Amino acid sequence: MLNMKNLLKTAGFMIIATLLAKFAGMYRDILFASLFGTGSAAQAYLTASRIPLLFFDITLGAAVSAAFIPVYNGFVEEKKYEDARIFANSFITLVFLITGALCVIGIIFSEPIVQLIGNDLSPETVELAAKLVVVLFPSMIFTALAYSVAGLLQSLGEFNVPAAISLVSNGFMVIYLLVFGDKLGIFGVSVAMLISWSFQLIIEIPALIRKKYRFTPTVNLKNEGIKKSVLLALPILISSWVQPINTTINIYLASGLSGGQAVPALDYANKLYIILVGVLTYAVSNLIFPSLSRAAQNPDKTEFQKLSKNALRIICALVLPVMALFLVLSTPLVRLVYERGEFTSQSTALTASALRFYSMGMLGFGIGEIANKIFYSSKDGKTPMYVAMTGITVNILLSFVLVKGFSAGIAGLAFSASVASALISGILVFIINKRYKILDRKFLINFLKQLVSAFLMGLITYFVSCSFDVADSFTAKILALVFPGGAGLIIYIIMLALLKTEEFGDIRNILIKQKKETKTEEN
Repeated sequence: MLNMKNLLKTAGFMIIATLLAKFAGMYRDILFASLFGTGSAAQAYLTASRIPLLFFDITLGAAVSAAFIPVYNGFVEEKKYEDARIFANSFITLVFLITGALCVIGIIFSEPIVQLIGNDLSPETVELAAKLVVVLFPSMIFTALAYSVAGLLQSLGEFNVPAAISLVSNGFMVIYLLVFGDKLGIFGVSVAMLISWSFQLIIEIPALIRKKYRFTPTVNLKNEGIKKSVLLALPILISSWVQPINTTINIYLASGLSGGQAVPALDYANKLYIILVGVLTYAVSNLIFPSLSRAAQNPDKTEFQKLSKNALRIICALVLPVMALFLVLSTPLVRLVYERGEFTSQSTALTASALRFYSMGMLGFGIGEIANKIFYSSKDGKTPMYVAMTGITVNILLSFVLVKGFSAGIAGLAFSASVASALISGILVFIINKRYKILDRKFLINFLKQLVSAFLMGLITYFVSCSFDVADSFTAKILALVFPGGAGLIIYIIMLALLKTEEFGDIRNILIKQKKETKTEEN
């Protein structure tokens, strides 16, 4: 088990690696947007690249690691090491067979699938997207195997390599786009993307060898571990469908908006949205999950309640300022990141509109991720599943009503997704509080202080941003983002201190402890 020093070191590496991966991914999108903009090639590629990931998310997705890790570690805790190895081999082999079969089906029916998802794309764009799907579908196999091996490595005590796989993948795509640009066309980009996904699996293999893990292809559906993982996976899988189904509905409806340009605009906005909120949320949830799982086994739920409360408190403190910044600075952020080459001011307006309304669901996204981990740690996958199904239904209905009934366009799609996220997180927290009584007076007062701090931060950011004129120079774009954002963040930190929030107290205690340890070492 990691001690506190190693835990912080590992956590630091994970956060840095994930941030670098996200920024590399953002730079990849910047390069792609400058080369292909929101035209037909971009529409075809971004539609096609989503389809294998949607298949993976719907059929395996989050359940791969969430179902593997507890079962594998259960064998290890009982010192059944050979049973653990046999289960891991059977699990990885089964994942390969399932994704291989889905890949064949996807390639055979590529054009009908594209027509179903991008129903209003032009015939030429559909035809191109169908060809690109054939190239990209094998990426699902590499994704699933990489996730499976990552779960195995984490169970074996290796966290750094799994944290770095996305950085390697995105880094390869950045190098490709810098070197080749659009010289090999959209097919060249697709082949490069497939290779980049394969690297996620390839770089994990040496780590497995170092851990002296022996893989032998095994098919045993009667294996005790396989049965346990399947029973655990099903509710987790269904509860993870919110994001892929939301994405599918968005593509379906967006293909008929703004001549199809809404499809890449939504994709660009969603990627920007995930860069920060995803890094913060996944870092907190992945770090707290093992501790929650151990605490959940104790009949005395005091520690479990404390960990759950702290995780929710911390995620609120981290996500709220990001949410405020994205709401106020969506346009200058999109202009700085994407507006160049084929990505015009019209593309900026579409993408910024989507980002602004996506941002309304940031807090719900973060809280929902933590809440899911709280349920999974107590071996309850059914509750998040039922709540997720409710959220999916609301998103679908609201999307059709806003887009088809009220002509809300791209903003209506993003807003529907945000409402679904907020609804899901609200219901989950309500149920958690009913079971474990975590929303006490102290927690609610602290949350109110966080909200006040974020609100004032948003106001200051807005007023400062009004003093900056729209300009085309790169320096002006940076200043229009950095100065308002920096002023807002300073206000947020000051408010946390003035209102004496728990987060400020945590930071102060850490600094005091560090100062004492430094004096002790000097003496």
